[in-house]
Amino acid sequence: MYFLAKENNERKINPRRRINIVLFGLFILFGIIFYRLAQVQVVDSAKYKLAAKKQYETKVILYPSRGLIFDRNMNLLVSNSFQFSIAADPNMIENKDTVASLLSARLNKDRTFFLEKLNTPNSSFVYLEKKLMPEQINGLDTLDVSGLIVVKEPVRVYNYNSLASQILGFTNTSNNGLSGIELAMNKELSGKEGYMIMKRDGKGNKRPDNEFPGKDPEKGNDVVLTLDINIQKILEEELSNAVTSNNASNGKGVVMNVKTGEILAISSFPTFNPNDIKSTDTVGMKNSVITDIFEPGSTYKLITAAASLEENIESPGSIIATEKGQMDVNGNRITDSYASTNVTFKQAIENSSNVAMMKIAKKIGEEKFYKYSRDFGFGIYSGIDLPGENRGSLKRPMDFSNGSLEYMSIGYQVAINTMQLACAYAAVANNGLMMKPYVLKKEIGNDGKINFENKPVPVRQVISEKTAKTLSILLAGVVEQGTATDAAIDGIRIAGKTGTSQKLVNGKYSSNSHTSSFVGYFPAENPVVLIAIVLDDPKAGQYYGGKVSAPVFKNIATRILAYKNINELNFDSPQFENNVTYASGNNPSGSLLIPNLKDKKLIDAIEIIKHLGLTYEIENEIHGDKNSLYKIIDSQFPDANSLAANKDVKLKLKLRVDNGQNVETEKVPDVRNLSVRKAVNLLVSGGYKVEIQGSGKVIQQIPQQGTEIRKGEKIIILCNNDI
Repeated sequence: MYFLAKENNERKINPRRRINIVLFGLFILFGIIFYRLAQVQVVDSAKYKLAAKKQYETKVILYPSRGLIFDRNMNLLVSNSFQFSIAADPNMIENKDTVASLLSARLNKDRTFFLEKLNTPNSSFVYLEKKLMPEQINGLDTLDVSGLIVVKEPVRVYNYNSLASQILGFTNTSNNGLSGIELAMNKELSGKEGYMIMKRDGKGNKRPDNEFPGKDPEKGNDVVLTLDINIQKILEEELSNAVTSNNASNGKGVVMNVKTGEILAISSFPTFNPNDIKSTDTVGMKNSVITDIFEPGSTYKLITAAASLEENIESPGSIIATEKGQMDVNGNRITDSYASTNVTFKQAIENSSNVAMMKIAKKIGEEKFYKYSRDFGFGIYSGIDLPGENRGSLKRPMDFSNGSLEYMSIGYQVAINTMQLACAYAAVANNGLMMKPYVLKKEIGNDGKINFENKPVPVRQVISEKTAKTLSILLAGVVEQGTATDAAIDGIRIAGKTGTSQKLVNGKYSSNSHTSSFVGYFPAENPVVLIAIVLDDPKAGQYYGGKVSAPVFKNIATRILAYKNINELNFDSPQFENNVTYASGNNPSGSLLIPNLKDKKLIDAIEIIKHLGLTYEIENEIHGDKNSLYKIIDSQFPDANSLAANKDVKLKLKLRVDNGQNVETEKVPDVRNLSVRKAVNLLVSGGYKVEIQGSGKVIQQIPQQGTEIRKGEKIIILCNNDI
């Protein structure tokens, strides 16, 4: 018993020791708590502050308006409007089933679509639907639903619907460019995003936080194109008519200024409406002028003709034996439409002799034929500032097979796009100098200043001026008495060439499927405008290029000449830039060739006179006549193209007297103190042309406000940023 009691006493814990154990435990516990507090408040404070901030603040992106797109005459092609989007903070939506059902009924979409978005994990902002019209969100913006947000966003508006759509392109739901200029200039057009801080109020609804105003978005830069929307309309209408009347698969066309490379119009049919993408066939979205390649047939005979003239192999009067219009090549019989024993080189071009071209090609040889094909821009990119160009294919001499040279000389075994074809003929029209094609004229910043302006870029001198002029004479013969008489226009000389090629069907050339083309330019003596037309697989009966494509050229050219008279065909490119004979430095005698100012507007004539460093006087000027700058010059002294000894000569001009009959005039509106954009929109909508000098607000206009002038006349607005 003694030993048992002693053992029990030893097992008893000292009360002091127990207290120490408890205190030590509490010390450890408070140490852990203190450590966690320090970790939360010091080490991880930023993390928890951010988490807390997310509970009551949200950063909402503010999307900028995209830049506007204009044609060369400042007609507004692409603008902006607003549509609405519905967004939500999934963390704040209490009854997601009810909200999903409500949105489904209003927006005509499956309920599960919205429910999945409302259940998006780890997100405080999610779009439920974009690009809604005001009537679709009517009532949704006033619902007392915590976490539901209505966002107002800019949207693209294509003011001419399908017109020029393949060049302009379109944007996606995020307003980013997907094709055309919208894609090529997406960075410049997009602008810079801003943001707004949204804070929850007492009910949990998000409101803008005035203490954190955020950042305003910056609008994108504006873009001006080389296109003339009126010529674009002409091209698209005539292409549509041609494809329909000839039962063709599609049609392609280009109108360009041969002196500068500017594209005045470009289109393929069918086309599409970028304002209604959802119901659009994707076939019409691509710009087939640069994406689709084909074997050109006889329009490629330009290469054979140019090389033979440049290398002094042939001359217009050379006699070529054509074997009664038949020739065997690699086991195949090649024939001419006009069977002759002998033809001149001129006749071979006019009547598009296959046999003559193949014989000439043999004289040129494979290496030189390839060189001229390459120099004329085939097998390489044209350099046009649009996305998606297909450079086609051009065999190298090492890849030639038996008969390749002969076939290529008449436009087979080579694949090209319509733009390349247009540029090749434009080089001939421009005295042998190839110009880089372009559609972007300039980029204008938000301050009204020009950030970038395209200038004509010479690519290479393909052939000599002498050869080019000889070719133009021969090509004029094609229209006057050859295969393209249906392209002829009374009163103006046209130069051009037809093309008809059989298409490959299941690996064989088909006699029932063709590509029909015509390329022409005018005036043949001093070309400015080129039109290239290609119709794919016409099935209405006729299929020769001279019968189906040449008439399309004629219709387009006739309408252009009705829109722009022959003296306005330079399309506001100063005459002196493209006529070096005006520069006295090029005249070895030091004399000066007097420019032709007759039939020009005085304002345009003054520009040329100033460039030459000359002086002038107007013999019949009426003092105080505010319209005199826009009157037409009726006569001049000294006469045009006469030689003056030096620049001391004073030009005497006489203005045409207008009796005012049958002339509709209107008073020029007052655009002073308006922004450049508002002024331009007001004047352009009134039917006037606009020239902008400076940036900022308008401080002066010429002619002055209230002046009576014709519709379509040019108004100069002088602007200044300092007021």
